[in-house]
Amino acid sequence: MVKKTKKYVNIGLSDEIHTKAKVISVLTNTTLNDYIERAIAEAIKKDKGVLDKLK
Repeated sequence: MVKKTKKYVNIGLSDEIHTKAKVISVLTNTTLNDYIERAIAEAIKKDKGVLDKLK
């Protein structure tokens, strides 16, 4: 069994972005952390071509 580890990142967000993300996470019954992690995962998929250039 592989143990998943987490890395922690301290980021600064504008009040507006933080508030909107928090409200959306509450309304969708998820945590703010999970909401931000999903947003980053989607951005990585969108920018996959950048990583493909490293191969």
